[in-house]
Amino acid sequence: MSSKGKINQYTCATCGKSITTIDRDDGVTPMMLACRATPGCWGTSVSHMYHSSLQSLTPDHEWYKPDKLPKDRDMRQYVKQGGLLIRKLAQKEAR
Repeated sequence: MSSKGKINQYTCATCGKSITTIDRDDGVTPMMLACRATPGCWGTSVSHMYHSSLQSLTPDHEWYKPDKLPKDRDMRQYVKQGGLLIRKLAQKEAR
């Protein structure tokens, strides 16, 4: 099943804040990631698993397949195996 175009949220267990993501490409995204909602927070954010109630939200981050493989060996392997990378969206790019 494709997740391309789907909206997800990740909520931090430490600060309680969330980011909203969109999958721009087909691929794999992690269940957990370092907090990106609060600068300086060292917490871990957990996926809401693309719950249907999230699909009307506006994303502030996107998961994408990079044009070139990352230089970091582990990240390069992750992308080769279908993993997507995350980046913050500019406000006008959200949808």
